[in-house]
Amino acid sequence: MRASAKATLLSEDMARVAYNAHAFIPARGMVKTARLHLGPSGLTATATDGYAIGEDAVLVEGYDGPAEGVTLHVGREGLADLDSAGRKDKKGFGRFEMVAGDGLIFRPANNDTPTAAPDVSTEADEMIWEMLDSLFTRLEERPVNMPEIVAFDPSLLARFAKVKAPKGKGGLGRALDMIVHDAKAPILCRIGPSFRGVIMPIDRDVHAENVGPDGLW
Repeated sequence: MRASAKATLLSEDMARVAYNAHAFIPARGMVKTARLHLGPSGLTATATDGYAIGEDAVLVEGYDGPAEGVTLHVGREGLADLDSAGRKDKKGFGRFEMVAGDGLIFRPANNDTPTAAPDVSTEADEMIWEMLDSLFTRLEERPVNMPEIVAFDPSLLARFAKVKAPKGKGGLGRALDMIVHDAKAPILCRIGPSFRGVIMPIDRDVHAENVGPDGLW
């Protein structure tokens, strides 16, 4: 029997999670799908192109499924459809259902047609996702150490500019908070209360060899 999981969640929050994952799998990226996991603690979406990672989560109510949850992998089109359906439902609470080996469906509260992601799969390189989970754990445990200079690829930073997060007091709440260990190691990022990510800095020595020292401090 295929494992299945169901839960109710705020539609706008589901849309945010799908949108943020979509921002981290560019059309020509090496990883074509995001990982969606529905469990007792909530719905979590993780996505990467190999150079930056984005992960967001939303709490759920009325969870019905196995304690370990259910995981599926969803492509760009499916994430975009979930984002659109959730935003249209505005302040409603929709029903999110996942079936391992089959697919997922989102049933909005506004009685619109349920949304089924068209590009869902259970097949993925599990080694990639295990490495990402391990990377988050390692970075969160390392002490903070600020190097004097860090270089970034602007296109990778631009993905974090797309991240949606709940606004705090005064309408603020989209600061990109970074934990920097050294100028060449992956950097842990946070935006708002639920989004976390990782970005790889540019190796300044390699950059200088490839394009020359101009543009570097």
